[in-house]
Amino acid sequence: MYSFSQLAEQVARAMAGLSFPQTPEMLYQPMRYALLSGGKHIRPVLLLMCADLFAQELEKKHVDLSLGVELFHCFTLIHDDIMDRASLRRGRPTVVSKWGVSAAILSGDAMLIEAYKLVCGAAGNAAVLDAFNRAATEVCEGQQLDVDFEQQPTITKDEYFAMVGKKTAALLAASAAMGALAASAGDADVRRLYDFAYKLGLAFQLQDDYLDAYANAAEFGKATGGDIAAGKKTFLFVSTVAALRGRERDDFLLLMQTTRLPTAEKVLQAKRFYAKANAQQLLKDAENTLFNAAMQSLAQVSAPRERKEHLERLALALLQRKT
Repeated sequence: MYSFSQLAEQVARAMAGLSFPQTPEMLYQPMRYALLSGGKHIRPVLLLMCADLFAQELEKKHVDLSLGVELFHCFTLIHDDIMDRASLRRGRPTVVSKWGVSAAILSGDAMLIEAYKLVCGAAGNAAVLDAFNRAATEVCEGQQLDVDFEQQPTITKDEYFAMVGKKTAALLAASAAMGALAASAGDADVRRLYDFAYKLGLAFQLQDDYLDAYANAAEFGKATGGDIAAGKKTFLFVSTVAALRGRERDDFLLLMQTTRLPTAEKVLQAKRFYAKANAQQLLKDAENTLFNAAMQSLAQVSAPRERKEHLERLALALLQRKT
């Protein structure tokens, strides 16, 4: 039974051992930069933790699957930063800001191909590959919904959760399911772990929404207030729209749509509206509800309780994080 830190070190070593050609330099150098730029490796470690629940020992195929998931995640971050025009990621310049749009697109594409090579080589059965394919499609759908919602004045909470369920939770859930499937877990346990990680993924996104508005920028690793500046439909936004009435609601929507205010002023005013709507507390209440539901799903997994303790600690750490 491995701890998060032990598995994270194993993933980091395996990633450092990945080899890419030296040329074209503008294709492969950004890939190496993105892969070795830090990060928590939550998805690959979650995959290995779920495999460790059922496997007698972790094998190379499990590690390769975890690397495939992490490469896919890194691909999505590179392309997200292009779309968001982001200059920082994990406290360092983004690939797009360092090498430009063309290099970022191509290196992201190449990383996606490498991810599929790893997953296809290690999957072992169609169910593992199906879980990955489904999540890959859902991530793209969720990102497109996120972009679409930027052009809409408001959305409902159901629409918000449908979007983040695809954009964020789907890959976490698939990681858990892929690990369990690769370790020959039963169908019921695969579903329970998928449900555990899906609900955890929704709570993880709520915490991301909170941190983007309220985190210490130095700890967060990128500028805060980016969601507000871009008019993103976060949980804080949706909750505020639902809570405000009349002129206040109209003023808030007008503020979120404006591009004329300096970013710092727009963020300050938006957070005042959040406070009036009690949006922070509504977010924390929703986060706790999702966390408790995730724990209930994990409790139903047939593995012994002591083998699930690392997953419980991981879930708690994700909701208490400051970055």
